[in-house]
Amino acid sequence: MSQGMKEMPFNQSIIGFPRLPADFREMAKKLMSACFKKGHQVPVMNNSKNSSYGQMMASPISIFPELLSSLTQSVLSQPKPKINETAGEQDSVWNIAEKMQNCTNLGHMIDLMRNSSEGPRCFMQAFIAPLSWMAIVQNGTDLSKEDLTKLLWTSKPFLETMPQSSFVLPAFSQSSHLAETMKVFGEVFSVLSEEKRNTVIGWIKERVTLNEFKCHLKAPAFSTQPSGSLEKPIIQNGPSVRAEMTGMNAGAQGTQHAMMNASTAVHICPSKMQWLNSTVLTMMGPFLSRLSLEEAKAIPKEELCGFFRTSDFPPSFQNANGIQPALGRTLFQRLKQECSSTDNFTQNLDRLGSLACFFDGAQSLNLNFSRKLLSQIEACNNPEIDKMKRQLVQNILNDGSSSSPELLLSLGSAVSALPLSRLSRFTSEDLNNTLTSLSQASWSPAQAKTLAKKLLEAAKNVSGEKLLSLGTVVRGVASSVLKNVKAEGLLGNPSLNNMSDKMSSLQKTALLEAFRRDVNASVLVKGLPDSLLSSVPLSMLEKADLSSVDQLQGRGWTRAQSAFLLKKILGNKISLSELRKLGQAVQGVTCEMIEKINRTDALEMAQTLNNSCAWLSRVQIRCTAQKLFASLEEQRPGYFNDVKNSELQAIPAVLLIHLPVEKIQNLSDAVCPAFMEKMNQVNLSFLPNSSPARSALTKRAIGCLKKNASDLSAAEVLTLGPLLCELDPVWISSLNPAALNSTLQALASCQCIQQQHREHLFRLLTTTFGDPTLWSEEDMRGLGPLLLLNDTAIEKLPPKSWIKSYLSDLMNSLPTQPAVPPPKEFRSWFDLSAFRRKLFDLKTSSTLQNRRRREVVPSLTEPTLIYIEDLKQGNIYWSPAQFSKMTVQAFKDGVPTLGEITNYSTEQLAALRLKTVEAWGSVSMWNESQIADLGCICQGFSAEELSNLSIASLDTLETMTTCNFTQTQRTSVWQVFERVAAINVSRLGQLEMVGLGQFICGLQPGQVDQLNSLSFRESVEAVGRAPCPLNIRERLKEKAVAVFGKSQTWTEAQVSAMGNIIAGLSGAELGSLNSSVLSFIQPSAIPLISSDRLAALSVSQLKALGPDNAAAVTEAQRSGLKVDQNAALDEAVGLKTTRSEVSTGNATSISSPGSGSGSGGSATLPLKGGAAVESMAGCVLLMQAIALLLFGYIL
Repeated sequence: MSQGMKEMPFNQSIIGFPRLPADFREMAKKLMSACFKKGHQVPVMNNSKNSSYGQMMASPISIFPELLSSLTQSVLSQPKPKINETAGEQDSVWNIAEKMQNCTNLGHMIDLMRNSSEGPRCFMQAFIAPLSWMAIVQNGTDLSKEDLTKLLWTSKPFLETMPQSSFVLPAFSQSSHLAETMKVFGEVFSVLSEEKRNTVIGWIKERVTLNEFKCHLKAPAFSTQPSGSLEKPIIQNGPSVRAEMTGMNAGAQGTQHAMMNASTAVHICPSKMQWLNSTVLTMMGPFLSRLSLEEAKAIPKEELCGFFRTSDFPPSFQNANGIQPALGRTLFQRLKQECSSTDNFTQNLDRLGSLACFFDGAQSLNLNFSRKLLSQIEACNNPEIDKMKRQLVQNILNDGSSSSPELLLSLGSAVSALPLSRLSRFTSEDLNNTLTSLSQASWSPAQAKTLAKKLLEAAKNVSGEKLLSLGTVVRGVASSVLKNVKAEGLLGNPSLNNMSDKMSSLQKTALLEAFRRDVNASVLVKGLPDSLLSSVPLSMLEKADLSSVDQLQGRGWTRAQSAFLLKKILGNKISLSELRKLGQAVQGVTCEMIEKINRTDALEMAQTLNNSCAWLSRVQIRCTAQKLFASLEEQRPGYFNDVKNSELQAIPAVLLIHLPVEKIQNLSDAVCPAFMEKMNQVNLSFLPNSSPARSALTKRAIGCLKKNASDLSAAEVLTLGPLLCELDPVWISSLNPAALNSTLQALASCQCIQQQHREHLFRLLTTTFGDPTLWSEEDMRGLGPLLLLNDTAIEKLPPKSWIKSYLSDLMNSLPTQPAVPPPKEFRSWFDLSAFRRKLFDLKTSSTLQNRRRREVVPSLTEPTLIYIEDLKQGNIYWSPAQFSKMTVQAFKDGVPTLGEITNYSTEQLAALRLKTVEAWGSVSMWNESQIADLGCICQGFSAEELSNLSIASLDTLETMTTCNFTQTQRTSVWQVFERVAAINVSRLGQLEMVGLGQFICGLQPGQVDQLNSLSFRESVEAVGRAPCPLNIRERLKEKAVAVFGKSQTWTEAQVSAMGNIIAGLSGAELGSLNSSVLSFIQPSAIPLISSDRLAALSVSQLKALGPDNAAAVTEAQRSGLKVDQNAALDEAVGLKTTRSEVSTGNATSISSPGSGSGSGGSATLPLKGGAAVESMAGCVLLMQAIALLLFGYIL
């Protein structure tokens, strides 16, 4: 609750009760539950009070005791938080409850609430907050400023948690009302989603243009508008550009309908209207950090500069995290160039807020300004920020006036920009005195190890308090130290989650080993934070006292853990009530459990699972869809032939896309409104790339538009949502120019473009927008990702600074790519190799342009520390000759970064090997710190050379376990560790097996048999991730049989945990596996199975593999299968067509009326192929792009 509430100058007023939407109870109850979690006691209402309230059904007051009663029941099973109220405060609840009966209007209720004590006020405001916002939406124009202020303050808890589906904004245009509303939105800005922030920006623009310029922004017209619904301008539910009316926005119907009626003659605002004057800029506050680039460029100079000089400017950009780099740079450069001289601008550094992240010219700043700027760039979304921090730190170091303690204090969290050689000079005392700032910095593993060693060098036993105080430095604490800490002071401490989240797998295992000595399994599992829970072995869960699904809620279980716990607690059957309580443990729900759900409960089951969609696998989605569709057909034969809008609306979108193709094709036009809304919600990554359903869904959606392609507006095409990415370029080319341009811009956000469409799409792109080398910056930012369709187009981009900035921004915005590429059927189309190479060239080359060939000619720049730290993984593109030119000092300082790269070529490794010997001498002379820093550079040394290493630490081995060592190299490293650490194979414990990683493959086959069975059981998940050769996998399988029993008895959890060990099973053993466990095999194990052994699986077993595992079967493996087995695999993947049809693209062709089968024109540039990578965030990125594009047509 807001402080100073009782001092607010509210005058008593009459504010009527608004009309309530159907989901009001759910809204209010959610907020009231938050009061309980804060420690406020839920008052229990007696029957007499409920009865008296029940007579007042015309007022929402009657709902209050009802919600209190239901809330009391729902929290009885929850742990009771600390109660904050005194007995007197609890008594006041009864008085307020009695007084509420006499409230005749909303204003009276608010006055009653604000004069109550904290606990009762929390529950009352939770109840009144949604009512207050509804009153504003329905009657905002008629409210006085004082009443509006009162309602806005009261509604804040609702604004902070309002779902996007209910995010409706008022229709008033009074300047005073807009200012007050934006002030409150500014206060909740930090908790609003990006979608809501964009909605607010669109709303304020609509209101300002209507009020100041007496014009309306354009609205799209849709042929799919359902009867009885109302288009809502600006206010959008995600990608959907319309929403059905609810009670919440009914009051605004008349005003908005008149504004947006396509048949009403209205004055439309010009597209380049300058609506952002200094008054509106002040009103926008932190929302300025989410303006579009075009809006920022269009702000009149005098208005921007006037605003910059006011006291309202700094708060608008204070902690405005997440500002897009292009927008930040544009605003910064405009302020610098247009609003002040260079000297004056530097003096105003402290006014910039988050715009300081985009400061240029850091090298010219003096000591004082360098320190001032450092203090403002703690959290930045700028690809160049690390480079800027290093420059500022260097400025401070060059001054030389600061002593070590003063230097550490002055740098704050930017201390991580210090080179490793400088960090190692600080004394333990200096570091401990500045631990507060050190513990908050972002450290590389090598830096953290150096600091941790110094900070703990005098400590014999590290306490939990000391460990927590290390913060981010904990990443460098040795596992040998962690395994000896005490659970006291750590287990149950809220800070343990943040601390352990920064730990490696080995560190987490060491900490768990320490805890297990002090507490039993039940206490330990119940007290662990999620960051450690995932490291708990199944053997420990078996000992834990977990016997109810209520104990699984809110915990971060892994898939294997989830499968184990559900089998232990529920067996093979689950009820709907149990399903609702699973949370992340839903990963363990099997297809067998789904199939056993009563058919009459299938729809509710599907909707419940949809609420946990983020945790569901493709096979779970597939099984749920099949169960639901079969149940619906059983209840009403031919269900989808005459399905109603409401019935289709009830089916989750993620399931609807699995509807059989023939049923998709036969959906009637009557359900187009619901179908189109569902298609705007879909994530097509759940379907294989070659799925015929993709084409069927796209064709049906186009049919719902009910127009020829050439007659469609830009906004109408964008209603296709994610299906835009499935469109055939032939169809796209038949669009009118406006629709064509907007569609291509939307396609730039697709993460999956079908292979057969790529060449034609690139031709269409260049035909429409011209040669990419001549594109403007605006075109590049709108269309740039589509250049990933063509490697040559990227290679030919001119060497301009803005192109380097754009490519850096684009790289920074792309989703993190998986370390192991998924199967082709579930890969996206992005091939980043040429893109990364171009970015490397732009960052490192002295770019010269040959006038005849217009090629960028890179110079032989050598790798300096500045380049190495800036490039990170991009260091893979240095040539062997360039590595050879690198100075020894640059190598020593940059080796921790260079050592993280896993895929050097043989020639690069040879050059790095020579540089390593030049810097540190022969292998036998290296210490463990040097070996750890070298990391994957060690791949360049022969097995014989590696046998001269000296490794006794598991932490050192862990730094090398992600590298691509050969089997002979692994054997050498294992033998080194065995010799130096003086450890016997039979004495390897869980910690050692986890720490060995891939080097456990280096054991001799006979040594595998000697592994301790208990330790193997506890570490099987780590062992199963190792990429061992067949002979070792077979011995590991024998050990697994000895520990877990014969393969036919293995459970889903065990199969999931065993990972690659499964590939050691013989054909007979594979054939003996229960079909229910096959989808739980790790996809990484599938390609390792020899084709003759895979052929031992029956047709039914192959179908049971599930989409991911079936797609992981290689062509070489398929060649050893029979026709019916290959057909079974296709069915498991989700392909009903023949593979030849898929490869030629016949299944996904969408022809435009009157168009030919080919695309006109020829490619300006040759199309190159490449390996794609997966991105599950593609749908999200596309819908964000569509939402922004729609603003261009609505606004």
